Formats: sequence, structure tokens, C-alpha cells
Amino acid sequence: MSEEENNMKWYEQLFCGLPIALISIGGAVGGLCGGLAFALNISVFSKELSTGKKYLFTSLITLGAVISYFIILVVLAIVFPETFA
Repeated sequence: MSEEENNMKWYEQLFCGLPIALISIGGAVGGLCGGLAFALNISVFSKELSTGKKYLFTSLITLGAVISYFIILVVLAIVFPETFA
């Protein structure tokens, strides 16, 4: 575990790790989006912000990861239509 994760409470780590669930539905693309969002969430929680702002920003990052996943999926479906048939 990194130093930032050691300073976080268990429920903060759980909240930051929510984007990792994209792996279960999205495979490699979901893992990429979820992993990047997880790293960003950890960095937000290590900043000197109010608790409300930390949860707001990490929620927006997680939402952005989900939206990015679906955008990438649509682009891949357009580029490789026979794969998604």
C-alpha cells in the first residue's frame, strides 16, 4: 500500500476503489478506466480539502470513468462492427 492509502480510513479506500468495479463489466477497457479513476481518487483524498469536496470530486471522477468507458465502447463498436455483432 502507498503512503496515501495508509493514512486513509477503510471506507475512504472503499469509496476510492469503486471505479475498479468496471473491470467486472468492462474487461481490459473497464480496468483501464477504473484503474485511472482509482489513482485519481487516491490523489484527491491525499489533498488538503474538506471532506465534502473530496467525496464530490471523487464521485465526479468515478462518473467520468463510467462515461469514458461507454464512449470508448461505442467508438470500438463503430471501428470494429464485426466484433460487436
